[in-house]
Amino acid sequence: MQIFSVTSGKGGVGKTSLICNLAVELGRQGRKVLLIDADMGLANVDIMLGLSPKATLAQFFAGEAELSSLLIEARSNVTVLPAASGVREVTHLSDDRILMLMSALDALDTEVDVLLVDTGAGIGKNVLAFNAAAGQVLVVATPEPTSMTDAYATMKVLSTSHSIKSFHLVVNMVDSRKEALRVFRHLTTVADQFLDIAINFTGFIVRDDHVRQAIVERVLLIERYPNSPAAEGVRMLAETLGREGAAGAPSGQMQFFWRRLLGQEPAR
Repeated sequence: MQIFSVTSGKGGVGKTSLICNLAVELGRQGRKVLLIDADMGLANVDIMLGLSPKATLAQFFAGEAELSSLLIEARSNVTVLPAASGVREVTHLSDDRILMLMSALDALDTEVDVLLVDTGAGIGKNVLAFNAAAGQVLVVATPEPTSMTDAYATMKVLSTSHSIKSFHLVVNMVDSRKEALRVFRHLTTVADQFLDIAINFTGFIVRDDHVRQAIVERVLLIERYPNSPAAEGVRMLAETLGREGAAGAPSGQMQFFWRRLLGQEPAR
């Protein structure tokens, strides 16, 4: 099983839209995907996918729902574990609650090829914990200077505090591949000077009015506008991740993921 966290240094870079479209495209390509909304307190994966959860992790932590009852079959091969939105109690998870979640996830009888974790933006406790636990970290950035600065800061904290030494970069909202490579080279130049990390150029999504239109319509880009330039970028990203999995890229078991979430195993 491949395990990816998808994160960003700042909000507004299109992270959640990207991960939802990516999950559905991976499912179309025959991969069994579990998408965990780990943006505790500000969750919106369910909205992006047009879902109406009867219960979320807030009810699970309150002892009002079993974890298995929260899972939603969002699309073919795509299962979603929804988080809570606007609930202060789940914004900062305690170690006890992480243990509670770990035990319940270990007990799930769910076949998964790819585990995608949509983290919040920034470098808060929950964000760092889920990123540190993932086998691979996808950092979403845009060409905006603030986005690049915050993406670098996120990688710096994960590197220095959690020993993460390899990152996947996905550059969103670019005018061309050339611009995406410019962002990649800028980040790698700075990282090579100050950090002992490797940044891999994993993909890019072009700026496309269809993305905003899909969000306004509350539909997925990959489904409503499959021939759009941005949808093509999502397909290429899914294919790249699939090839890396076939080539033996770092992966992990669900139990290993949650042990690392608790700091019981070293990061890769």
